[in-house]
Amino acid sequence: MTNILAIARRILLQFAHDKRTLALLFIGPLIVLWLLSVLLGAGAYSPRLATVGLPAGFQAALEQQDARVFLAGVAEAEAMLRDDEADAVLSMHDSTTLDIWVEGTDSTKTAAVMSAVSSALSDARKAAADDMGATIDQKRDELTERQAEAKARQEDMRAVLESVTLTLPDAARAQLPPELAELLEDGSSPLDADLSDMFTLDITDFMPVQDVEVSYLHGNEDWKMFDFYGPVFIGVFLFVFVFLTSGMSLVNERGAGTMTRFLTTPVKPAQVLGGYTLGFGFLALLQSSIILWVAITFIGFPNEGEVWLVVLTAVSLALVSVTLGLLISGLASNAFQVIQLMLLFVVPQILLSGIFGLSSSPQWLQVLSKCLPLTYGVDALRAVMLRGAGLMDICMNLTVLWGFIALFFVLAALKFRKKSARRI
Repeated sequence: MTNILAIARRILLQFAHDKRTLALLFIGPLIVLWLLSVLLGAGAYSPRLATVGLPAGFQAALEQQDARVFLAGVAEAEAMLRDDEADAVLSMHDSTTLDIWVEGTDSTKTAAVMSAVSSALSDARKAAADDMGATIDQKRDELTERQAEAKARQEDMRAVLESVTLTLPDAARAQLPPELAELLEDGSSPLDADLSDMFTLDITDFMPVQDVEVSYLHGNEDWKMFDFYGPVFIGVFLFVFVFLTSGMSLVNERGAGTMTRFLTTPVKPAQVLGGYTLGFGFLALLQSSIILWVAITFIGFPNEGEVWLVVLTAVSLALVSVTLGLLISGLASNAFQVIQLMLLFVVPQILLSGIFGLSSSPQWLQVLSKCLPLTYGVDALRAVMLRGAGLMDICMNLTVLWGFIALFFVLAALKFRKKSARRI
């Protein structure tokens, strides 16, 4: 028991002297838990709907739903949908058919659109039923009143006719038309049929939307949630595994003394990092190609774009991870600290990259996500694989990724040079 306590005491003292490890042990998990609380505490997604010339009643019902509704022209609505500023465009295909044109890549957003439209149609039908009931009651009252008036006029007419016929001789009375005789005998009114003709309703006056047609800008109705998150998983897996491999490798080489022997040669620190980046970049190329081939061919991930563009994006993202791993390895003293620093530098990027929708999150969190390289890599992969984007469509994303590569490489070289100078 004494030996066990001695070993436990040694471990605790080791952590107590390692302030960085001790701080990361508590700060990392707290930051991740806080981010999860913000992301998962956001409200339900509110779909963005661009409406073009909808009937006033249905438009009013749609605006009462949990959705962001934008009135737009045809060209403006199409541009919003293609630029991912709207999840669907709603317009009337004809006088009775509602046309829903959804963006289609995210089945969750498509379901939110259909739910909002279904609720609006239900509310509109309920309002139409109330209006029709009120109109029917009004017409029934008008019909009853007019029938009463017609009946009164008929009674007056019959009284006049009776008084006239009483003054006629019997021979003249026998020659009266049969209809007039029937009127005098039973009091039936030929006006009843005429009055009932006024009791007609056109249902389109109350509920113009009788049918719904759905079309897709990208994908189709068979796309599932996993298809939308496929590019996210590819980007995240590449980023995490390459980061761990590159970060651990440099730390292990430094611990084994290999890096010290390197620095006694004419090789410069930047050349060492350049060699690591090039070597891991080649491995990332092989890894990306194999993962994408298996994911598309066997797993069934959709890919609407060029395969070489997907590989280029994946390799660019992997190189960002390589240089970040080299930078983190310069900050870490051992492999254990690399894992801890991963909680600060990698896990928040994963949470904000697209696994969780950020449209309902605070604005500052959306801005923060745009400052992280993994977000640009995942967005580019989604654009190519799900929307068939070309090189010009994702050139900004690739530019940002290569900007991060240059930044992390320079910072890693400076940190590596300082650490080497201290050892010398």
